Amino acid sequence: MIFKRQIAVIALLLAAAWSVAEPISIDAIYSAPGITRDRQLQEVHQAFRPDVQAYIGFGIHYLPLSNQLPLKSPFGVHDGFAFRHHLELFFAAPAFKEKGIDLGALWFIERHGWDSKDFLLFPAYERFSFVRSIQTAGLAISYPKYRLGAAAGIQYHNLERAAFIYPDESDSLYYWGHAYFGKTAIQTSFHKKDWRHIRISLDLESKQLLGGDSTGLKTYFPNFDISLFNGVERDSIKVSWEQNLYKQMLYSNVSFLLPDRGFYTAALRLYPSPSRLFALEATMFRKEGGDFIFGGGIEIPFVRLAYNSASDVENFFGSHGTFMVEIRFSISSIRNQFFGLNAAKALFMDYEPQKTVAPKGQGEANK
Repeated sequence: MIFKRQIAVIALLLAAAWSVAEPISIDAIYSAPGITRDRQLQEVHQAFRPDVQAYIGFGIHYLPLSNQLPLKSPFGVHDGFAFRHHLELFFAAPAFKEKGIDLGALWFIERHGWDSKDFLLFPAYERFSFVRSIQTAGLAISYPKYRLGAAAGIQYHNLERAAFIYPDESDSLYYWGHAYFGKTAIQTSFHKKDWRHIRISLDLESKQLLGGDSTGLKTYFPNFDISLFNGVERDSIKVSWEQNLYKQMLYSNVSFLLPDRGFYTAALRLYPSPSRLFALEATMFRKEGGDFIFGGGIEIPFVRLAYNSASDVENFFGSHGTFMVEIRFSISSIRNQFFGLNAAKALFMDYEPQKTVAPKGQGEANK
C-alpha cells in the first residue's frame, strides 16, 4: 500500500498524543462562564467596527475518542466528551441614509460542558453530565463617517444540567455596554448592581479596511487591550499586546494577568493573507504552577487543527495533551469586501466588470 509506513507512523503519534491527554477537572468546567462571557464581549469589540455590515461565525469541537478529554472527579476518571459549540451573528444596515447612521443587532451563543456521549443538539444528561449555555445579545448604532459607535445588551447564563458532583450554580443575567471613537473603545458589564469588568482597547495599528494606510510605519503601531475584572475574592487586570511584525501577515501577541499570574500567554501567528481567513500559529501558555505548555495550530476555512494551542487551554477547560479538531468558520463584510475577524485588509477578489462592446454600426443606429 502506498504511504503505508507514513500512515502507520502518523497513527502511532496520534495514539501516543491521545494516551497522555490530561483529564479536565470539575473546577475548570465550573469556572468557564466568566471566560466565555469575556470572550464573547471581546468578539463584540472585534466585530463591531465602522462600516462593518455583517459578521458570521460558528465552531464545533470534534473529539472522536471518548478518552481524549476524560473527566476527573472524586469518584475517579470518566471517559466521555468535552464539548463547545458556538455561533455568532452580527448584522447592520443604514437606517438614516441622509445622516449616515447604521443600526445593527447581534446574538452570540455558546453551549459547553461535558457529557458521556458525543452530541450536537441533544445531550445524554447522564450521571456526570454538565451542560450550560451562555448568550450575548444586543443592539448597536454607529456613525461610520466619524468612526463613532455604541452597543448595549444582555448576557444570559443558563444552566441546563449539573450532576451532583458539581458545585451549586444558578441562572444569571448580566448587562453590558460598549462604545468606540476612532481607535479607542471602552466596554463594561454589570451583574445586578455590581460591575464585573471594564475594558479599554487602543487599536493603534492602521488598517486599510477601516480607512487607514495599507503600508508604512502606521501599520506597525501596537494594539493594546487592558481589562479590569471585579473578582469574587480580589480584582485582577489582564493586559494584552498585539504587534504587527511583518506586512500585517506576521503578528505577536502577549498577555499578562496581574497581580498573581504575571506572564500568561504568548503567540506568534502567520496569516498568509492580511484578510486573516488562513492562519498558522505557535503558542505558549503558562499554568498557575509556573509550568509552560507549548503548542500551535493551523486554521483554514471550515477547519482548525491544533495541539496544545493556548486558545484551547484557556477557552476549553484547560485541555491539553491531545489533538483538537474544530469545525469552524468566521467572516465579516463591508459592502462587497470579505475578511476574517479583526483583519487589516479584505480578501483579494480577482474581479473586474466586463465591458460590453456594441456590434459595429449599432451605436450609430441608436443615435
